[in-house]
Amino acid sequence: MGKLCSKQAQTTSNLIETEKEVSIISYKSEGDKHYELQENKFNYFRKLNFADFLYSLVNFSNENATLEDDYSKTNIEFSMNEPFFCEIFSNDILQSFLENKILKHKAIYEDAGNNEKITSIFKETFLNANTGLGLKLSQDAQAKGDQNADKNTIVKKGDALAYGILYCAGANFIKIKALFNIFKEGNQLKPSEKFSEFLLSLFLIPSYCQANARLKIGKFDEIGAIDTSILKKLMGTSELKDCQNMVEVTNKLIFGQDLSVSLSYENFKSKFEVSDKDNSLAFMLSPSGVRYMLEKNNV
Repeated sequence: MGKLCSKQAQTTSNLIETEKEVSIISYKSEGDKHYELQENKFNYFRKLNFADFLYSLVNFSNENATLEDDYSKTNIEFSMNEPFFCEIFSNDILQSFLENKILKHKAIYEDAGNNEKITSIFKETFLNANTGLGLKLSQDAQAKGDQNADKNTIVKKGDALAYGILYCAGANFIKIKALFNIFKEGNQLKPSEKFSEFLLSLFLIPSYCQANARLKIGKFDEIGAIDTSILKKLMGTSELKDCQNMVEVTNKLIFGQDLSVSLSYENFKSKFEVSDKDNSLAFMLSPSGVRYMLEKNNV
């Protein structure tokens, strides 16, 4: 697909040898403590390198689900204009992806096989998160005039990219470079509908979607039920309108108040290195960062 097998594609190993890591500031949000278990102890994505996640996501299909991926071919030269970006990523597909690619990855396989409870909670967390994502994306689409938007089929691989950006391991600059490559037009990053749609998913997943998941996985003794008042408080900064507003805030942060700025890769990367939490793009790379900004820009 795309430049996957191209000799000119920039592999992650080549990048690591030629590009310095980006040092970014860290964030804390009020909601972090309530998501600690599901985002850390019971989250296998943290053991997976982002580049491997991206490779598996882009190439995944029902036809190759049980075939082993060759991660020696990983690269980050993918584009939003390639067919994979708009492929449906429903819960059925996500479940197969988790079971056949993520849980069978060499970095996870042994732990997953020896910890059935953790594996169950991990799967239920992200299946419930994906359910919540489908619900909110369909509401957003319907509000924009698409009355046929279906919550069961609206989540696409382009949205699922956010799971890797937020939760997978790996160098910051690899994630930043991948984002630039996927959403660039020519050699510049510009405002686009697809980028804004991705941002909405990026903001929904660690907020509303994880709150929805937290409620559902409370049935596990290892997690425990969440108090209604706490859930209500979490939802207060995690509503669709909050995430929609955060898309506008972020686009202006990247492209200027009138959205007229286009960025080279170096310009885009430099915005992640800003030390001011409220003006840096570093928040985009972590669940805590997204929640911090949602709390800061609550509407």
